[in-house]
Amino acid sequence: EGDEVAMISFVSLPSGYLKLNNHVQIRIVDNDFTVAPFGSPLNPTYGVVESTAPNGYYDSAIGLSGNALRQALQNIIAEEGVVRAQTYADVTDILKQADQNPENSNQVWLVYTEQGRAKLDFQTGASNVGTWNREHTFPRSRGGFYDRDGDSDANGPDVFWTTNADSIRHGNSDAHHIRAVDGPENSLRGNQHYGQYNGPVGNAGSFKGDVARGLFYMEIRYNGLQLENGYPETLGSMGDLATLLSWHELDPADDFEMNRNNVVYTWQHNRNPFIDYPELVDYIWGDLVGQAWDPSLSVEDYGLSEVKVFPNPVRHQLFVSNLKTEAVAEIYSADGRLVKTQKVVNHRPIEMNVESGVYFLRIISEDKLITKKIMVQ
Repeated sequence: EGDEVAMISFVSLPSGYLKLNNHVQIRIVDNDFTVAPFGSPLNPTYGVVESTAPNGYYDSAIGLSGNALRQALQNIIAEEGVVRAQTYADVTDILKQADQNPENSNQVWLVYTEQGRAKLDFQTGASNVGTWNREHTFPRSRGGFYDRDGDSDANGPDVFWTTNADSIRHGNSDAHHIRAVDGPENSLRGNQHYGQYNGPVGNAGSFKGDVARGLFYMEIRYNGLQLENGYPETLGSMGDLATLLSWHELDPADDFEMNRNNVVYTWQHNRNPFIDYPELVDYIWGDLVGQAWDPSLSVEDYGLSEVKVFPNPVRHQLFVSNLKTEAVAEIYSADGRLVKTQKVVNHRPIEMNVESGVYFLRIISEDKLITKKIMVQ
């Protein structure tokens, strides 16, 4: 099963015949490819793919804030004796699974250029035209990652190095931030910071949140890596943090990312918490720094993913649209206190007679639930 390449070779020819061509390769394209039940980043779906994180995986981080929350997350995703580091050659095999095109199982999905490409077209020679290779979203030259003996051997998931938060070299083969990429586009990006590099002209931006959340993971996973505003040149520093925070908001985590998180977990035995709980970004870098993290305020069901809440930020009245049935709105303060409950229908105002600050609006309709972060001015 899958695309294959057949090679035709002439061993010997009768007298009088010459080999003008030999070792001719013929691509055999399999039309029995499978289509995933979830969408590509260009046509995202939400809530189809569930997290495979074990029960209690993040329990040690609940109720913490600030540096304590950072440390708890690092203890989880960099736990020595649990988390594994694979070889750089293994990453190619990981990407064939994690970045598989949902629309064609014989292809990988390319970051930046937002298209599928045959898994067979992995770059093996000097030319990268028409091929795909491995993109370090946190560039090796900026992170201090490098190959070592054994990195060129693909050994499978059961052969690995032990690793911890100080094993910065293992960022070289950490699949949570490495993506399948078009060869020439990888060269074009080079080691530019994001904000300097924004993808090809006319791109739909479907990769931006993915990239941002991969880099948020890297800062927490490895001591010595940090995200900064601007375009720093210090080893271990990566920019632009403001751009990445914007990308995170504009391109929310989808099923493609959750599936990717699940696949990488089977190899590395760690997860990207900013895919499982995207609101953690606000608690580490955003408006909720210093607040205790409560995952019960997270989105629990994407059945209402098309619901719009506006304006946001809001001063006096909040409106909801795209509801299919009457719903109940619950407003919680950043510390988890229920401050208001109201029935809502489309375009009927919700009076925001609360103090300015960050709130969470929970919308409950039948058996579906979604949470939106609201800024009250």
